[in-house]
Amino acid sequence: MLCRRAGIPRFFIEVGGDERDRAAAALGIFSGDPAVQMVRSLREVPAAPNLYPAAACIRFSGNLVLGQSQLARAMEEYQAQPGTPLSIISADREHGGAMAIGPVGALVGASPLAFPPEPSAVSRAAAPSSGSLRNPVTLPFALNGRPEDREDAEIRLARAVRDESAGTDALMARIIDRRLSWRLSLRLARTRIRPNQVTMINTALGLGCAALLASTLYWLRLCGALLFLLSIVLDGVDGELARLRMLESRFGQRLDVITDNVVHVAIFAGMAIGCYRLSDSSAYFYVLPVLLAGFGACAVSVNRAISVAGDEAHRWIGKVERATGRDFAYILVILAIFDRLYYFIWGAAVGTHIFALSLWRLTDHYRKKRAGCDAADSASADVTTGKERL
Repeated sequence: MLCRRAGIPRFFIEVGGDERDRAAAALGIFSGDPAVQMVRSLREVPAAPNLYPAAACIRFSGNLVLGQSQLARAMEEYQAQPGTPLSIISADREHGGAMAIGPVGALVGASPLAFPPEPSAVSRAAAPSSGSLRNPVTLPFALNGRPEDREDAEIRLARAVRDESAGTDALMARIIDRRLSWRLSLRLARTRIRPNQVTMINTALGLGCAALLASTLYWLRLCGALLFLLSIVLDGVDGELARLRMLESRFGQRLDVITDNVVHVAIFAGMAIGCYRLSDSSAYFYVLPVLLAGFGACAVSVNRAISVAGDEAHRWIGKVERATGRDFAYILVILAIFDRLYYFIWGAAVGTHIFALSLWRLTDHYRKKRAGCDAADSASADVTTGKERL
């Protein structure tokens, strides 16, 4: 499944004649897949139809546990120097497995390269000799039959999933949230709980936080802010759990986004209602629609930026998410301690509109810049064509 998601179209499995039935049963849903073929020896692979000796392939040895990011990083390394075989040695004590990438003729041909080949820079980065769990890069990992291997591999895989999210997490999410969520995800991955169930449980918790924030009692509002902080931690669990159990789906992604927005609206509505009940000021009936309109304006600006600027817009928005994200939950707790939640309501009502307007103008600037580049390229092409005619 990992290889297929990485775009690898064909699979060959070396199986002895007396093990074919057991191997077919182990393949499960892939046993009848025409892209999956069992062979007596990998030496037969280069002779397969429509497969050339120079075609790139990945060869696995050992009972490996690896992550999607590990596989993608290795493929990128090979694509940077195509034709030059590289290997990644497993990070267990025995180094009992390996993953090699190179031309199929070099890895499994009639005169195959010694497998695994000489470890590359990728190997040394991925498989430190200590194999310590404290090292953030500890995959792939080979199961060598020891009773503790399974738990060891699960911990390494869960940490790898955590590290994959570090690039998009805000500061507090990296420092605190992920350190808690990956441990909870690891435990839930050993149960029958599914990611979408975690999403719905967390949504219910978020709505409960909104109800507490609407209270006039100080301690209930503080509990609401603290529970929302817990909800922020749980928000990362559903995605981590889906990747650990390979249950990612488009429906799950959409459900997560929709429920996050529902909870955010409910949280702000709860704070506005609580502030109104405390102050008896009708201004909060007006600030809430302004705040919700700001959310809508942000959504429109983000969609426009992505449609116009594509990957460039993703980089802009990614930087904003890393700078802010859902770290505002920590601000809510501080404000709740000092009973100043109304600061956040007014600040967010103004801030959302400023962000939407800034992103709109940034998109316009990018559009004009790209239009100027396209015009320059067109003029250069016209000059080149004119010279060719002369």
